[in-house]
Amino acid sequence: MLGFLASMCASVPQHHTAAIPPIEQLSLDDKVGQLFAVIGHGVFMSESSMAYQEVLHHVRDNHVGGVMWSVSNVYETAQLSARLQRESKVPLLISADLESGMGMRFLDTTYWPWAMAVAATGDPSLAEQEGRVVAREARMVGINHIYAPVADVNVDPDNPVINTRSFGEDPADVSRFVAAFVRGVQSEHVLATAKHFPGHGDTHVDSHRSLPILAVDRARLEQVELLPFRAAINAGVKSIMIGHLAVPALDQELVPVRPPDPGENPYGTAASEVPQNGTMPATTSKKIITGLLRHDLKFDGLVVSDAMDMGGITEHFSAGEAAIRAIEAGQDQILLSPNVDAAVAAVKAAVVSGRLPEARIDESVRRILAAKAFAGAGVGTPDEIFLGLDTKEHRELAQSIARRAVTLVREQAGALPVKKSARVVIITVSDFQELVSPLPDFEREMRRRLTAPPQTFLIDARTTPESIGPIAAAAQNADAVIFAMAVRTRSGSGSIAVPESARKLLADLAPRIPTFAISFGTPYLLREIPAAGTYVCAYGIQPVMQVAAVHALFGEVPVSGKLPVTIPGLAMRGAGIVKP
Repeated sequence: MLGFLASMCASVPQHHTAAIPPIEQLSLDDKVGQLFAVIGHGVFMSESSMAYQEVLHHVRDNHVGGVMWSVSNVYETAQLSARLQRESKVPLLISADLESGMGMRFLDTTYWPWAMAVAATGDPSLAEQEGRVVAREARMVGINHIYAPVADVNVDPDNPVINTRSFGEDPADVSRFVAAFVRGVQSEHVLATAKHFPGHGDTHVDSHRSLPILAVDRARLEQVELLPFRAAINAGVKSIMIGHLAVPALDQELVPVRPPDPGENPYGTAASEVPQNGTMPATTSKKIITGLLRHDLKFDGLVVSDAMDMGGITEHFSAGEAAIRAIEAGQDQILLSPNVDAAVAAVKAAVVSGRLPEARIDESVRRILAAKAFAGAGVGTPDEIFLGLDTKEHRELAQSIARRAVTLVREQAGALPVKKSARVVIITVSDFQELVSPLPDFEREMRRRLTAPPQTFLIDARTTPESIGPIAAAAQNADAVIFAMAVRTRSGSGSIAVPESARKLLADLAPRIPTFAISFGTPYLLREIPAAGTYVCAYGIQPVMQVAAVHALFGEVPVSGKLPVTIPGLAMRGAGIVKP
C-alpha cells in the first residue's frame, strides 16, 4: 500500500483551469458546436491525413465541445489531445470509455477487471482506488471526462450488453461501488459519468442494435434502477449518460420507426429487430430527462447522450432530428452523431426557426463551460507519462483486484488445487473469432506450472462436428479437462451463447473425467453447462484475470470472491467457496 500511495504522489500534469471564454463572447455557431462530441482514434495521424483532417474540421468548423478517444495508443493520444486543445477556441472535454481502466481503450496499458469483478471482491474501497488511478492516468493523455461508472443494476441474466459491466444485481451494493468509483475519479478533477440512465440492467435487447423496452413501473424504478443514480448524485457526480431505452411507465408517447440506414447504424440492425410499438427513448424524452432526472432527482450537472449512431436511436430519427429532440428533452451534449455536419446544421436551423429557443442552448452551454472549468486541461510530458502511467504500483492494484475477484462457485470433491503433475487438456471456448487465441496468458501460465505440457484446443463458431472427435479422444486420457470459456458481453452482437458443440462435449465428458469450467466473461454461463463439476468465475478475458484464475487453480493465493449476481436455479448472489 505504501508503494501505491507513493505512486499517487508521482509527477503528473498539474490541474489548471483553462481560459474559458464567457458565454457572452460565443456566437451561435460556437454555442451549438459545444453541444456535440465527436470520435477519434489516438493513433498516429499525419497533419494531412483524412482521419486528422476530419477531427480538425469538427473542432475548427463545427466548434465541437468534445472529442472522444476510442481504440488508441498512449503517446499518440497525448500529442493529439494537446494539438486539438490548441486548435479549439473553447477548451475541449476529451473523453473515453474507461469502465475497466485505460486498457479498455488503450492497447499499450493494463486492462483492468470489469465492474462485476470489482464487486466480487466485496470491497468498495477498491473501486475508489481504481477510479483515482484511472483518472490520474487518463489526465496524462489529456482525457478529462470518463464515461464510467456503469450504474445499471444487472437483474436480467440474459442482458447482452451490460452484464459484467455492472457491479451486480443488488441495488444497494451497486450504489456503494458506483459512489466509490465516482469519488475516486473526481478526486483528480476528472469528470465521472454515471450511465445508462434511467437503468439498462433489466433489458434483454442490446441498444446498439435496437430499442430496449424497460417494462417496469415507477415504484420498481425507485427500488432498483434509480438507487445507484441517486447514490452517484449524492457523491457529486458531474455527468450522467442517458441510455437509448424506452420506459413506458415514464413516457407513453409512441416513437416513429424509420427503415434501417447502414450509413448511420454500423451494427447491421435488421428491420425485424426494430420494435413497431415502442415508446419514446429516454434519449429524446423530456419527461425522463427534464422531469425525472432534473426535477425529481435534482441533478443539475452535465447530461450526455449515449452514442447516437446506435440502433436504439438511428432506427427512429435522422441524425438532425435526433439531436434536436435530445436537446429539447434536456440533453447537454450529443455524443457521436452519425452525421455531425447534418446534426449541427439542423440544430442551428431549429434555433433560427424558433423551434429551439436560444435560451435552451445557453442553458446547456453554461453547464458545459462549468464542467470544463472543473476539469481544466493538460497533458503530461513524455517523461511524466513514462514514469507515471501504468506504473508497477498501479498494475499491482489491478492484479490484487483480479485475485480477490476470482469466485469458486462449485467444486468437485478434491478438484483443487490442480496438481502440477496432472495431465491436463485445455479447451478454449471462444466467441472472439477475430482472435486466434483469446486466452494466451492463461495457457502460458498453465504451461509454466504443469510438468507435462497441456494439450490445447479451440472451439468457436467455425468449429465443425468432425473436429470435435480428436478433442474428445485427447480428453479421455486426461486427469483434468479445463473448459476456458471466453464468452462475453459484446456491444452490438445482441446475444451471449456457448457454442452447441462445446455444450455437448462438456456434458459428455463431465460424468467420466474431472471437468472444470472457467468463465472468462459472463458468470451466467453455468446455466448452459450445468454438468461442469467445478465452476470458476473470472468475469472477463483481461490478462490480469487470466493470470488470477491460474493462481486460484493451483492454490497459490486465497480464493475469496463472491457472486454479485444470482445464476438462476444454480447459485445465489453471495455464493462462493472460500479457499484459504
